[in-house]
Amino acid sequence: MEGLASKGIRIAIEAERLALENSIPEEDLLSLQKTLISKEDILHLIEKRREEKPPEVRIGRSPDFKPLAAEHSPELEFRDSTDVTGKSHTGGTVEDFVSCFRSRYEKISRLLRSYGSAKYPEADLSHVRSHEGEKVKIIVMVTELSTTKNGNLLARVEDLTGQWKVVFSAKYEKMFERAKALVRDDVIAIYGKALDAFLIAEDFEWPDLPLSREEKRGERDLAAAYISDIHFGSDTFINSQFDAFVDWLNGNGSNPQLAGKMKYLFVAGDIVDGIGIYPNQEQELTEKDVYKQYGFFDRFVEQLPDHIEVIVCPGNHDAVRRGEPMPAISKEIIKSDVHLVGSPSYCSAEGFEHLVYHGTSVDSWIATVPRLSYDKPERVMEEALKRRHLSPSFGGNAIVPESLDYMVIEKEPDILHFGHVHKNGYAKYRGTLIINSGTFQATTPFQKKQGHIPTPGKVPTFEFKTGQLRTLDFTR
Repeated sequence: MEGLASKGIRIAIEAERLALENSIPEEDLLSLQKTLISKEDILHLIEKRREEKPPEVRIGRSPDFKPLAAEHSPELEFRDSTDVTGKSHTGGTVEDFVSCFRSRYEKISRLLRSYGSAKYPEADLSHVRSHEGEKVKIIVMVTELSTTKNGNLLARVEDLTGQWKVVFSAKYEKMFERAKALVRDDVIAIYGKALDAFLIAEDFEWPDLPLSREEKRGERDLAAAYISDIHFGSDTFINSQFDAFVDWLNGNGSNPQLAGKMKYLFVAGDIVDGIGIYPNQEQELTEKDVYKQYGFFDRFVEQLPDHIEVIVCPGNHDAVRRGEPMPAISKEIIKSDVHLVGSPSYCSAEGFEHLVYHGTSVDSWIATVPRLSYDKPERVMEEALKRRHLSPSFGGNAIVPESLDYMVIEKEPDILHFGHVHKNGYAKYRGTLIINSGTFQATTPFQKKQGHIPTPGKVPTFEFKTGQLRTLDFTR
């Protein structure tokens, strides 16, 4: 941009970034005949270029690339019973809400009976008064939490037979610290002494994952990549880094051996930036037609090696309902040959059970549980596994009351994949590999105001045979 300065033309910082990312030549900038070039001017040039010449599909496959994954057929199975797509019949009535919460209670209470302790006899709430003075186990849903004058925690709870009160006393220090992380609508097992009007808790359990699970290993030397939050159509989409990722999948760049193992690509939502997702969004878009935004994704799929299987779930920016669980994106919108699933959904790749979920509830988790933050999204995912539910507190994010609660984590996943927060994060928790896959969008104005620091252009990969997790940095 030195030529502009020599002619007395200034360019705004955001405008310069957009011009560089979209390879706009200086002669186009000079054609504007302006002394100060704004971000809006650059967006106008980008739109004009798109109208004049549609983007071409560019496949820069290395002629020496002999991918191992091309020699193997996919081993991919989808668990339709865990996906709401095509099964949503709710009317949003009171009865629908009752059915949804009843489904949650029944599913999680079965898990608590399978994995939990049996040190005290179990009692339902309609008969707990008859056990006065005795120690019992109750499996309940937490409906309300408050602090007493003495600093204890008071919980109102219910099961399918009635309601009761439970006191978590501060004198049980370890239990009390854990109880501070309880949230409304948690389903837990409580152990304590039954009194006339309430129960004094001595301990409690979330359903959690079994301790005895071992990390799985695959038989074939294949791999998967995990991405999310591409945001096609946004003016902060990082095109050059995304192109570098596509080139790498085609055998160009470093470590072509790993690229050749790539058999699966999991995409955890927010494929496009969408339209009307937040006020004045159109000012931050390079493409204002949502169908054309998805057209960018279809062209991306065309550039991938034919042997890669692509699994796509929706996010809150995609063209599906905002309430969760989300059905799959329509095949009329994404026309390329990919596997479209709901959010959340289960599928098995190379024998590894994947639970894929965009992660919209992460916002409400962080707002509700004090020890959680956007800097460590993997901690949120651990909490979800511990409680065996992706979004326990009703009201934090929009939930559609289905007759079944699809947000319950009934089956222990080998890999849990989230997106949404634009931050890479990893952990291993009781035999489950946790992956939050980051983004291909630069820091947005909203994120700057919030002080949120995303990690764009970083792609996690997992090798099934060795169990090795790597993060590839395409910003270098």
